[in-house]
Amino acid sequence: MSRFKSIFTLCILISAVTVFASGISVKPGTILIQEVPLGETYDFETRRGQKIVIGPVATDKTYALYAEPASTGGSEATGFFDFPEPNWFDLEMDTIDIATGEEGHVAMWMTIPDDEGLYNHHWLLGIPITPVVEPGTGEQIQIGVYLLYRIETEAKAGVVPSCARDEVVTAPSRMVFQDVLPGSESSEVIQLFQGRDKSLLFNVHPLDPTSPVAQLTILGTPGFPRLANPEWLEYPEEVVIPGEKEGGGPFPITLKIPSDAQIPRFEEILMFESENSRPAYLRILVTTKVN
Repeated sequence: MSRFKSIFTLCILISAVTVFASGISVKPGTILIQEVPLGETYDFETRRGQKIVIGPVATDKTYALYAEPASTGGSEATGFFDFPEPNWFDLEMDTIDIATGEEGHVAMWMTIPDDEGLYNHHWLLGIPITPVVEPGTGEQIQIGVYLLYRIETEAKAGVVPSCARDEVVTAPSRMVFQDVLPGSESSEVIQLFQGRDKSLLFNVHPLDPTSPVAQLTILGTPGFPRLANPEWLEYPEEVVIPGEKEGGGPFPITLKIPSDAQIPRFEEILMFESENSRPAYLRILVTTKVN
């Protein structure tokens, strides 16, 4: 594994958000995992010391929990699409009993098959956590919480992704310009795929870093500030992506960094939007050779 890819593997953002509803506290409320490897089991506790934590609870309670595609629970997030197979995500248990004043801990694992169609995806997974009301106890129905986990699978060029109907996938899903010398010019071409049967026109623009989408949904890569000089990147502002049976469409990107630039690393996030499809995004990450 290259040094740069190792950095990406470690660039996992853990949210400290706690979700509260009807006396339930659950953390993490949301999570972003980047560069999830395929073909191996991702153990959350081993890799990041993390479990789902429920509580402390006010009274003895049983909770039910399971994984599902986020849209099943009525949730969406810009640039993310449904996690395709809930059985790729395992929870230690589907119910948990928690005593008054105590916390419950549930381990998590994820195993995504090593299939070239599963690289480069941005998926959203939902985890409902619901209090179990015993019949005849006189308790009222209680509202649970809904966790949303954002999952970016490993980026890889030269593969043909499996696309859902409204899904757009870039191959690779992150374009890396490594050790760029200021004053030089670098160009790369990625491939764009989408799940509609006919070609579609997409507008391309940078994600506004001050927008709610950037602050709450499409979060930046840790350690890589957003590019403050958009003129350093050149790319088409419109692109036609072929239909699903027509293969990928090329998308050229040219990087021009001034010779006096002193920025060691940065990230740009490009949005692809169409009237007939859901939005998608591409990460562009750059490291430079500066003094």
